[in-house]
Amino acid sequence: MNLLSLILTLTGALVVDGDTLKLDGQRYRLWGIDAPERDEPGGPAATRALRQIIGRDRLTCDVLDVDRYGRPVVHCTLPDGSDPSCTLVSQGHAQDWPKYSGGHYAACE
Repeated sequence: MNLLSLILTLTGALVVDGDTLKLDGQRYRLWGIDAPERDEPGGPAATRALRQIIGRDRLTCDVLDVDRYGRPVVHCTLPDGSDPSCTLVSQGHAQDWPKYSGGHYAACE
């Protein structure tokens, strides 16, 4: 269910880690994937990968839910229609989280 649509841009958004963005003090959790935290093995690489995938492109994100920490959970696409979460999974920096994605990103592995 789409609760809200919003646009995040890297001009104001920061990549916190491989599955979290921050814009104007609000953190956004990428839907359906799990990436290591910055201080965990693979975390710095996942963070760098997400920064590289997004670059300076505008992300169009649909808010699908709110997690237990109050973060909007978002599904995002780049201007070319690609899904940065799928790219992270295909590069091995994140994995499908079927509990939440229903296996959506399994095809990206």
